Amino acid sequence: QAAAAPSRGAHSRVAMGLESTVICLDNSEFMRNGDYASTRLEAQQDAASLICTTRCEQNPENTVGMLAMAGSSVELLVSPTDEVTKLLAAFTHVSTNGKVNFAAGVQIAQLALKHRRNKNGGQRIIVFVGSPIETDVRALERIGKQLKKNNVAVDVISMGELEANSEKLEKFVSAANSNENSHLIVVPPGVLPSDAIISSPIIHGDAAGMMGAAAAGGGGGGAGGGGGDMSEFGVDPNVDPELFMALRMSTEQARAEEEARAKAAAAAAASGEGESKAPTEGEAAAAAPAAAEAPAPSPPPAAAEAPPMDDDEDAMLQQALALSMMDMQPPPQAAPEEAAAAPAAAAEESGEKKGEGGYLDPDFVNQLLTSVNVDQSDPLVQQAMADVQGSAAEKDSKEDDQPAKKEDK
Repeated sequence: QAAAAPSRGAHSRVAMGLESTVICLDNSEFMRNGDYASTRLEAQQDAASLICTTRCEQNPENTVGMLAMAGSSVELLVSPTDEVTKLLAAFTHVSTNGKVNFAAGVQIAQLALKHRRNKNGGQRIIVFVGSPIETDVRALERIGKQLKKNNVAVDVISMGELEANSEKLEKFVSAANSNENSHLIVVPPGVLPSDAIISSPIIHGDAAGMMGAAAAGGGGGGAGGGGGDMSEFGVDPNVDPELFMALRMSTEQARAEEEARAKAAAAAAASGEGESKAPTEGEAAAAAPAAAEAPAPSPPPAAAEAPPMDDDEDAMLQQALALSMMDMQPPPQAAPEEAAAAPAAAAEESGEKKGEGGYLDPDFVNQLLTSVNVDQSDPLVQQAMADVQGSAAEKDSKEDDQPAKKEDK
């Protein structure tokens, strides 16, 4: 995890603007150390290659130069050019040698920018530092102020001897900084410098202000982690940073909208549960005393106990059902009397419903018994029908005698 942290703001310059850049490489003996994979020199070469490629792709008129600061003297490897192949080929001529001359390297880089082909656009020096700086703080501040006066921005990538160079590099960048156009990126051991600068202002300028600030945790454009964004969106930020930034902003906006909808749905569900839960608890509280006071349900009456036959039609159907069951099981002792009483009751009821005639129609009785599947040949049924007909005849005779008595009176 990169902990690069520029000493100044990350949003420093116009992204994709025309700019000429000179990269100062540290090729001192300290660059043999293996605290950066695989050595400091190779890690520096990877990061410098990334810067060269990105600068030339951002704007076709951008130019990049390169020099080596260590050895007997500072060596200008490539004058500012827009040919990437020439820049990448220059790395083959870099080898470790002697001590770094930081002040001389920066001054020669400024001189190379002064004689650049295209005088338009900005000027920038990117310095890799991986060995102790012997120049004192005052001299560095004086060089920084001179760069600021000539409108030359400076980016310093510290990737070794961090404690020894920390104060000097901060003073130097602070003196050269103008409108937040200069940055100090500190790369801790074990982290690739190319990962640390992938989302920093060194690569993307102001475009890194939106992307790099989030990747670096607000540290100002120093952290790595751009590779994760590249794999997430399928777009190389080095090739098309504008598309990469647009995709990232669109994704973040969509994620924010989804979170807002989820929060609204959760709030609505919580309020709905609260409203439905309140009446349920009230009903349960009100139903508890009522349930305690309610008597226990009485057991159903036995099948042998028939309910009272108040309704005439129910009585007739119950009696007919009892008669139909006589064929399937032997009736009890009282069954013949009940079976005999059933046709009588049915006949009396039918006689009453018959009208003012007051007699029992045999056809009606036969039809009724047939509808309830009663065997009319049963002796008990025939006896009951005979009794009913006899009672009906007596009733008719009595009714005939009453008008005669009235006439006699």
